[in-house]
Amino acid sequence: MKRVIFTISILVFKALNIFAQKEATTKDGKKVILYEDGTWKYAEMANEEKDISLDCADLISTETDKVTGVTSTASKGNNLIISSDKKSGYIISIILLKNNSLAFWFQLFGNIGCIEKGDNMNVLFRDGTRILLGNCTDFNCKGQFILYLGGIWGMEEELEMFRTKEVETIRIHNSDSFIEEDFTSSQSKRFMKSVDCLLNYSKNDK
Repeated sequence: MKRVIFTISILVFKALNIFAQKEATTKDGKKVILYEDGTWKYAEMANEEKDISLDCADLISTETDKVTGVTSTASKGNNLIISSDKKSGYIISIILLKNNSLAFWFQLFGNIGCIEKGDNMNVLFRDGTRILLGNCTDFNCKGQFILYLGGIWGMEEELEMFRTKEVETIRIHNSDSFIEEDFTSSQSKRFMKSVDCLLNYSKNDK
């Protein structure tokens, strides 16, 4: 009998915790989840973190161009869209190159202007580690910022950091301005796992 009462008590406690979460709407129309401990989170972020999948099959894909026959492996779709307000931010594609190297393609959107070769990217990881990287692609006004890491490009240590550490914030500069975005917990994990999946795929494909 005591065991039954104890089990029911646990279920009731869990139910009370669930219902203790309240939903509210900000002045600008955004929905937030209010927690009993006084913290809050955008509802969109809360739902995103529930739905996160870290299976490699959900993060990367290999496709063959039907015209050229060229096969490429990359992060799947637009699963790394980093934007806090949907007005500015970046879409990240990670592409597997030869010899265990990766291309990190940041497609910026918002009022960023043109990008020069060598423009800077500051990366802050959740453990407090910081690195500074430079744009590898040519001058463009299309919002393209590309990094090549690993293999013939060097930067093995930096690549390993992306593989093993969660990103907290990335700030991308040009001569006039910058775009800075914080990663949610699920975005950090997805980014890190995508890098790991691609590098593991490269080793297994030899």
